[in-house]
Amino acid sequence: MCTSVICMVHCIAVPLFFLFGLDAALRVVDQEWVEWGIIGFALIIGITSFLGGFRSHRQHFIPVLFVAGFLLLVNGESVSNGWASASLSSAGALVIIYAHVQNLRWKRHGLVS
Repeated sequence: MCTSVICMVHCIAVPLFFLFGLDAALRVVDQEWVEWGIIGFALIIGITSFLGGFRSHRQHFIPVLFVAGFLLLVNGESVSNGWASASLSSAGALVIIYAHVQNLRWKRHGLVS
């Protein structure tokens, strides 16, 4: 969940920082390898988290939410338009955050279908 929040903040902050003239400082942060690194880290954390959660609650929709959010993140990275990229990436991060919340909810409360 934290990785998704970091990713969302990153995707929203970069265009805003460019708007406010912090271009030089953001050149380091807005590198393609940094963004793909965050996405890769989110994938590793997500797979670990959702596999463990699925073993306990057996809810298929939760990993499906994660995959949908992850695909939005990847699509956001592949779009060259700044606002479209930020929108897709932010939407993906929000979907992943929601999936993490549901995963925790189902694990903690022992909800089983």
